Amino acid sequence: MSDTGQQPGQGPGQGIGGDGTMNVSQRSTSATKAIIKSMLDLMMSHKLLTRENHTPELDAAVKELVREIETIIRTNLLNFGNQVSEQTKASAPASVAAPKQESGNRTKFLLRLIAGRFSHLFASKDGNSILPREIVMAFDDYMVKLLGEVLYEELNGEAGELLSWFDTDDDDLIWREIGENDRHKRFAYNILIRILLKFEDFKWARKNFISIVNNYTEAKSGFMFEDKHFQLLFNALFSEIFKVMWDDDEMVKLDFMFGGGTADKIDNIREAFKTYKAAWQKRQAELG
Repeated sequence: MSDTGQQPGQGPGQGIGGDGTMNVSQRSTSATKAIIKSMLDLMMSHKLLTRENHTPELDAAVKELVREIETIIRTNLLNFGNQVSEQTKASAPASVAAPKQESGNRTKFLLRLIAGRFSHLFASKDGNSILPREIVMAFDDYMVKLLGEVLYEELNGEAGELLSWFDTDDDDLIWREIGENDRHKRFAYNILIRILLKFEDFKWARKNFISIVNNYTEAKSGFMFEDKHFQLLFNALFSEIFKVMWDDDEMVKLDFMFGGGTADKIDNIREAFKTYKAAWQKRQAELG
């Protein structure tokens, strides 16, 4: 599933998966994703949506609905933005100075949100760090390279909107509250799943991840990011998503939100991680 491709003639919000299904969360606004997810939840709760009645015709109907919602939302936002802009220009004093720009680190909302998944690895109970804090910026470098600047900025905006709901810097508290709010959970898990799906070719993706991180940490502090560190980080990021794979209803939702076959892809990634981890542990035991 491409994150950047767009077929000729498609407008925003109209990305289509290789199997013809609508990848709702790939090109849609946050508002559209929330509306479509609520609709799917309603259908699931009334047993109107199951694997048996998931048909190409239903996919086509959802795709058309997304296009209509996107058109309405974007048109209204554009009109509202124009109105606000005109009102601001009319009322602002001519001598008002331009607002001060925030520093880059204070606008890295995506990094702050996702790093909160593994921030506990920066310190252990005995006070010794498991991972150095340079990992944070190394991970940011990884996300930019993996997602591309356009998708990175799109997700950074979504993360900023999500974080604006919280009045705390406590990562554990933020993620606990995210898990208790369906809207926030959809927002955050949408981002995590986008990153996770990049590990479909697990062997290559793991090596690429370790290489990018090491290019940063070696230069900054001489720290070598190894397989044992990767396992801790990977599990911290995606363990909650893997738990979803035990729920058939949630798997159906994943296919609708991210395109047909997404649930199977995530399950395959989970199995690849388990196989790799078991092989690594066996090697360590032999070396020990």
